[in-house]
Amino acid sequence: MEENNKIKTIVNNLKGNKRNITVNEMNLSECGKYQELNGSWVIWMLISGIILCFKNLYGGIALIIISVIIFIIYKRNPKNISATYFNLALDSINKNEIEKAKAALYEAVKIDSENKIAYVLLSSIYYKEGNYKDTIDNLLKSNVLEVQNSKYNYLVGACYFNIEDYEHSIKYLNSVKYEDNDLMKHVRDVLLAKAYCLNEQYKQALKIFNRALTVKDEFKGNLIEFNYFLGLAYLKLEETDKAIKALEQVYSEDSEYRDIRSLLNK
Repeated sequence: MEENNKIKTIVNNLKGNKRNITVNEMNLSECGKYQELNGSWVIWMLISGIILCFKNLYGGIALIIISVIIFIIYKRNPKNISATYFNLALDSINKNEIEKAKAALYEAVKIDSENKIAYVLLSSIYYKEGNYKDTIDNLLKSNVLEVQNSKYNYLVGACYFNIEDYEHSIKYLNSVKYEDNDLMKHVRDVLLAKAYCLNEQYKQALKIFNRALTVKDEFKGNLIEFNYFLGLAYLKLEETDKAIKALEQVYSEDSEYRDIRSLLNK
């Protein structure tokens, strides 16, 4: 009883201690592409009108006028205005003017609520700032999670992990399915195992940890952290020998890591 209480205390302490808990970022490279404006073909129509003026003055002028009218219509199109603000945000990010980028993205989603990538880019900025609640809020507004097996479920799950809401973290991490050859599958599994462990669901944690044991070390994140949580799961499930083996690997790498000394000295 005393041993189980001690382990429970350790887990409770871990929930409030974010040091060394690794959350890998996902690839959001699609957010770095400029959005195309609808109606760019009008420019060629305008050029054609100018050329036509040399052969047929009135016909060329008419084509130019029509081109200008169409250009004005497209210029006022909400999707084009939203895309323009998105592109301005990318320019600001390239200049490291993050507040300007956020202001431009606010306008982009305000004008066109269907500009999903604008929401995602805004979410990624919030994530890097450590503002996980606003990251979640914008991803939910974007509707990108409605796509079956949306990869953005990982990002939402990671945010919930960071704010120590492990129930929701588990829910969203389980919502995304990866192909067997997708390396993000291993990254997700490791984070999911930690979430189960910190939520005191040790059987589920150990099942996923054992699955992750066969992958390359580079996909396990912080190896000391990986072995620590693996050892803790074994310990809670009273698989003492396996627990000691995992925890001794932690100790050999860093004898001052968390409470590793007290765990091994029990």
